Amino acid sequence: MGSHDKLFKAVFSEPENAIAHFGAFLPAEITAALDLSQAVHEPGSFVDETLRERHTDLLYRIPWKKGFGEGDREVLLFVIFEHQSTPDPMMPFRMLRYAVRIWERWIREHPEQRQLQPILPLVLYHGEQDWTVARSLFELFDLADVPSGAVEALKPYLPRLRIMLNEVASLPDEQIPGHGAVRLTLLLFKTGRIPDVLDLVPSWTEEFRMEAARGKPGLRILSLLVEYLLRVNENVSVGALAEFLAPLGDEIKEIPMTVGEQLIEKGRQEGRQEGEAAGRHKEKLDVARKALAKGMSPVDVADLTDLPVDEVQTLAH
Repeated sequence: MGSHDKLFKAVFSEPENAIAHFGAFLPAEITAALDLSQAVHEPGSFVDETLRERHTDLLYRIPWKKGFGEGDREVLLFVIFEHQSTPDPMMPFRMLRYAVRIWERWIREHPEQRQLQPILPLVLYHGEQDWTVARSLFELFDLADVPSGAVEALKPYLPRLRIMLNEVASLPDEQIPGHGAVRLTLLLFKTGRIPDVLDLVPSWTEEFRMEAARGKPGLRILSLLVEYLLRVNENVSVGALAEFLAPLGDEIKEIPMTVGEQLIEKGRQEGRQEGEAAGRHKEKLDVARKALAKGMSPVDVADLTDLPVDEVQTLAH
């Protein structure tokens, strides 16, 4: 989850990359009416706190060409990346919640407005399975046993928000649009986890060269791409990536080694932290056992040790 999140945010938080993606995937009638060059990445998140570690939401404000500069013709594009590699049957409902939050913020910031700005729910999906679950909110309503006449009568009064789904996995590699970081990100989301992904990487050489030519910004993206591959695919080695990147220059050739060392060190740190946490937990259990042996109640012991009452009660038996 974290690897997808990190790469997606790094690439598509840059308006230039988001614009390239919108231009490739949105309907031509919409892009023709928008001034994509003026797209602005809006800060802030509309993801539930409980889901924050699993989902990333990006919000872009893009003005319409007609009336641009007057401040009253804007469209908010809500771009959300689904971290899971399996379809989410509640995605339309989640998108509706995000849209309501965006509208609420718009109303707070523009109290004089009496109209809502349109929101386009765009989902980048790169799972291996086909998306067979709901794409619209209407599909989520439980109407299976309701007479058809009643359903038809209800339809005008029920929200029908529909998500626009970019199914990257269904596109042949040669049809995946974009250049440089954008195309590499989509290619890796699609193929990064397959065992023989390194057989495909040489065909992406031009995209890697494009990023390398951008200097420091490109090196940062290349580092993230290498990190992504090393994290999500155990068949990818530091040596193989270094060999592939060698023709792009010594500085770029060193990226896999540097990233690999950083990942190893991070693993060590996480291991130490887990070990320390396990040690502290064991100490609390020892204290709890002694306190229970002296006649303290499980509730008092839980307060003393910060252990869950259920766990203390288990020790008491």
